[in-house]
Amino acid sequence: IEEVKKRTFIKPDFEPKKLAINTATEKELAAHPYLTYKWAKAIVAYRFQHDHFQTIEDLSKITLLPAETINKIKPYLSFD
Repeated sequence: IEEVKKRTFIKPDFEPKKLAINTATEKELAAHPYLTYKWAKAIVAYRFQHDHFQTIEDLSKITLLPAETINKIKPYLSFD
């Protein structure tokens, strides 16, 4: 780990690329390292049935999606 630290850095103003949860396709969602295709499919299906997500808490209504995963993907989502 120390060798990696010596050779890499993260800029203080780094912002992860955001994924638009309300417009992303199953394929785009499944490409995220914290999401499986099964979870991506559930997100898109829920969005189709219940309209757009307003907040991260809306994702907790998808019983298939673990709370731990929701917390992990939170910084990577936008709700525009």
